[in-house]
Amino acid sequence: MSPATAIPAALGAALLLALSPGARADLVVKQRVEGAGMSGEQTVRVKDKKARCDVAGSVSVIVDRETGETTTLSHAQRGFITLDAARSQALIEKMQAARGSAELPKLIATGKKEKIGEHACEIFTADLGKVKLTYWLAKDYPNFAAINAQLDILESAPGSVVGGGLAPRTRDLPGLPMQIQMEMSGQKVTVTLLSATEETVDPAIFNLPKDYKELPSTPPPP
Repeated sequence: MSPATAIPAALGAALLLALSPGARADLVVKQRVEGAGMSGEQTVRVKDKKARCDVAGSVSVIVDRETGETTTLSHAQRGFITLDAARSQALIEKMQAARGSAELPKLIATGKKEKIGEHACEIFTADLGKVKLTYWLAKDYPNFAAINAQLDILESAPGSVVGGGLAPRTRDLPGLPMQIQMEMSGQKVTVTLLSATEETVDPAIFNLPKDYKELPSTPPPP
């Protein structure tokens, strides 16, 4: 899974369905991903402490919060790579060290507003050094704090700039992200909410396909 794919997948998962306070309903969210040579849809499914993000039919990421494991499925190769909790943490620490700062990037209000779909959004930015993020946040979206809190599952995935402490935590955002744009090396990737529904998620989607084989991976350096 390339960084260009992993980042919008992890960030785009922020666009979740409104929940009743304290409820743990299954969630199905669809987003459109555009830019940097990508154009397609991704679907996020959340059930209990597990989440799966299917990116444009080519790559799927499954995160199990209970075990700390993250599995990336490559459908073209019919294979998978699984990182356990220890290797995931090592990768996150490597990302933090590469950034050279333990301070979390700050979310900056631009004072600008724009409507995304039917929702009025305030625009915020975050400077990650080589990466610039722009958020369109709907502050009046019902139960947005409960929605954003659900992101902890996907944000624990290796390669997530959010879970790695390299971007603002979505659970701390002052509104629901209706759109997120990442700009890096002159290229932009935009993730926009298409639909969000509360529906039953089949737990079988979190199982590894029986005909997929484990792919070789390079462990992070000690």
